[in-house]
Formats: sequence, C-alpha cells, structure tokens
Amino acid sequence: MSLSTLKSYECGRREFSLEKFKEIKSKIGFKVYDQKSPLRVMVDYLRITFMNVQNLKDFVQTYLYVPLKDFTDSETGLLNYNHLYRRGDIWIFDFLDKEERNNYQISIQLSGQGCRQMELILEKHNLDWRQFLEKMLYERGDMQVKRLDIALDEMYRGFDQESSHFYLSDLMSQVYKKQVIFEHLKVWNHVGGGSLSLDATDDDRQGISLYFGSRQSNMFFNFYEKRYEYAKKEKISVEEALETFGVWNRYEIRLAQEKAHGLVEKFIDGTELGELARGLVNNEMTVYNGIGQYGAYIPDQKWEDMFGSAEPLQLSVKPEPYSIDRTIRWLLFQVSNSLAYVEEADRIMDTEYLKMIQNSGKPTDKMEKELKFLKKNYQMMAAS
Repeated sequence: MSLSTLKSYECGRREFSLEKFKEIKSKIGFKVYDQKSPLRVMVDYLRITFMNVQNLKDFVQTYLYVPLKDFTDSETGLLNYNHLYRRGDIWIFDFLDKEERNNYQISIQLSGQGCRQMELILEKHNLDWRQFLEKMLYERGDMQVKRLDIALDEMYRGFDQESSHFYLSDLMSQVYKKQVIFEHLKVWNHVGGGSLSLDATDDDRQGISLYFGSRQSNMFFNFYEKRYEYAKKEKISVEEALETFGVWNRYEIRLAQEKAHGLVEKFIDGTELGELARGLVNNEMTVYNGIGQYGAYIPDQKWEDMFGSAEPLQLSVKPEPYSIDRTIRWLLFQVSNSLAYVEEADRIMDTEYLKMIQNSGKPTDKMEKELKFLKKNYQMMAAS
C-alpha cells in the first residue's frame, strides 16, 4: 500500500471498508474474526442472589429442577447468612429466621464441581446454561449475578505437538520485556517453583500461575499450567496427566458484581460464552513476540490463535441507555403464551378480556421518560 493511500484512509478521504480492515489486520499478524479457537469453555463458578424468595420449595423445583427434599440443611456463617441447604456442591444460602427478620433473600452458589453437577441436571431436562439463566432472569425481577468464573482450557494436542502450545513462562518474560500491552489492568503477580536438584525432572515442578488485576476488582485473570495441578492432585506424572485429562493450560476469568451480571445478560442475548470470555481477554491484553524489521511489535501467533480472533469486549459498570428490546424479549418469554391463551378464550366465550387487559395498562413515570428518550432518538435518526 502506498503512503498516499494509507494517508487517505487515515484522514477519511477514502472509504475504509471492513474487508480492507481485515486485510490490513491479517497482514501485520493479527487474527481476523472467524469464531474459531482451540480453547474449551466451562462455567467454573457461579453465585446468584435473589432478593425476595417467599416459597423456597417452589423456587428450587422451578429453577433448579430438583426437589428441596434432596438437600440437607445446616447452620452456617458464610456470606453473612445463617442457614445452608446442600445438594453435593450445589449450595443455597438463606436465613433460618427469615420471618422474624422479614428477609427472604437467598443466594445460590455453584463451585466448579457444583457447575458440573448442575450441568447433569440440565442435561436430564434437555436444557443448557443459556436456558437455565434466561428463565431466572426473565421470570425473576430480583435476580443479581454476584460472581461468575469462566474457565478456558487449552487442550493438549499430543506428544509431538507440545512446541505448538503457549508457554506461560514465555508470557512472564514478555511482560518483563514490555511486550504485553494492558488496557486497564494495573497489577500482576506470579507463583511457581520446583526442585533445584541437578537431577530434577519436569515432574518436580509446581507449575506457573499468573495473576492479572486486583482480586478486589470486578475482573481478575488467573492463568496457570493445569497439567501440573492434575499431576500433583492425582499423584501421577505430567505426561500421564496430559494423556488422561488432555489440558495444557487453563485461563480463568473471574467476574464480580456488575461485570458478572452484565456478561450473563450478553450471554442470554445470544453471544457464545467462549466468544465473550475470549473477547474480555482480548480487550485487556495484547501479547507481542519480538520486533519486526520496521520497529513495530509482532503479535504473538500462539496467543493470537487462542484469543486474537475474538471481538474485544468491554463490560461497562455504568447503566446503558434504555433499549426496548429487553422489554420485548421479556414479554415474548414470560407473557406471550398467557396472551395467546386469553385470546383463544375470548374467541371461545365471545368475551373481550384481552382488550380489557390492553386498555388497563398505563406507562409508569419511568416508562414515560424512556418513551421520550426513544422518541427523541428516532426523530434525530429520521432527520439525519
């Protein structure tokens, strides 16, 4: 590309198409968006709070698809609650004295094993994570996602392909060399070690763990060599762990409060969970491997293969402008069947209940403000 052509793109004299952007991006070493990645995605921890659950028995049967009698209960002091129901690693916190307190708040907590147990229940009912979360979000107005951990596993490619994997020791070196650019993350840390013996083997290593961001923040990354964790836990060699469990590295994303809830909403809207997770990493970190002939950093191709093709995703903690789409989706999910039922009943009985329902509704003050916002924006769009 000539310098004059480049300048015409930069100053807007020539139209810059998406195809041209992808071409330039690929030429300088970045992956183009193809929705492919060698990473396996899992929900690895989930905690959801509901502010007002009057009938816990019905709630558990409706949203967890198991009877409350399957749980054992005990006293607890965790999460500021005093009562706990347990079904394996699926935990429900509430207050034993809820009537006296007039506090009907509960929290559902699924650890890593709890998530796997929940998946078995969902599979039995032909459901997936999106349907599980969608039903709660659209039917419950008191749902707040407090924490969500997503695990991305770099799957083992085989004994003769180990050099194609990403090494976290290289990432440490790249951070020190200023070859990793961070968008918002301010701190990082690492742990790891092993034997200093001259005859030490790879099995004597503990494995590297890298931490990016503050544990007190709403987003925190933990990358670690999962193969060593498996080997230590099962008391087997690293090679045996790789062949048995098939995981090289794990890349964990820990989200809390608004960021956790925001990602769940985007997931329910239709974007794949793995794409969202990789987009978060891609938005926060750009990893390079050396400098090219013109003095520019060269994108690390192994990192690009895993994360580079995802569209960068930034989760805002600020309220987003109102969109009527969410109300429409709620009506479709929760109300449409009932409206169809009333309409058919009107036809059979020659009544006008549906018309009566429509005429009885009135926008609240908040809705009136949102309608004014919509009207103003559509008038501006029409004028342009």
